[in-house]
Amino acid sequence: MRQLHKALRDNHHLRHGGRMQYGLFLKGIGLTLEQALQFWKQEFIRGKMDPDKFDKGYSYNIRHSFGKEGKRTDYTPFSCLKIILNNPPGQGDYHGCPFRHSDPELLRQKLQSYKIPPAGINQILDLVKGTHYQVACQKYFEITHNIEDCGFSLNHPNQFFVESQRILSGGKDMKKEPFQPETPQPKPSVQKTKDASSALASLDSSLVMEMEGLEDYFSE
Repeated sequence: MRQLHKALRDNHHLRHGGRMQYGLFLKGIGLTLEQALQFWKQEFIRGKMDPDKFDKGYSYNIRHSFGKEGKRTDYTPFSCLKIILNNPPGQGDYHGCPFRHSDPELLRQKLQSYKIPPAGINQILDLVKGTHYQVACQKYFEITHNIEDCGFSLNHPNQFFVESQRILSGGKDMKKEPFQPETPQPKPSVQKTKDASSALASLDSSLVMEMEGLEDYFSE
């Protein structure tokens, strides 16, 4: 997810596989449909995409992933196993599992850029060589959080994020803010229109603050 986040910020675009993997991850940590539409639109517009083109070509797929279009399937974030076994990345793609799909030397360089010590990099690469991709990711988790044994089997990117937040917050359960799960809302009455408009007007600034928090997380 860190790789996808950086690619999106650098290129202001992700191909379909990346949008699905990262978009469902963001949904899983609480980004609402409205926030997701705004987040992706803002980023793609930074890449000089016309807003109308985004609305016509991309918003449908986002709404579809939230179960609002097509067969109304409410899609869930991809597990490690699904990412490892399905839809391998091609040229120009950034999705997939870096421990499974990266060239070993490129993975070494990436881990060095993340300030992983040499001994830790060698441990991770040995696990990758033995095709123990999830265990390699778990070792990466332990090294980056300065713990000997995380005490769980890592099998999902959203699990990684939740457990990371728990450790970084001093062992407390992760707070639901700033990302709130989407909940069905009743159709607003005429009397509530003003309140709904005020809430929507505040969405832009709140989303910026929330995504800045995620930006800080991926930069650490």
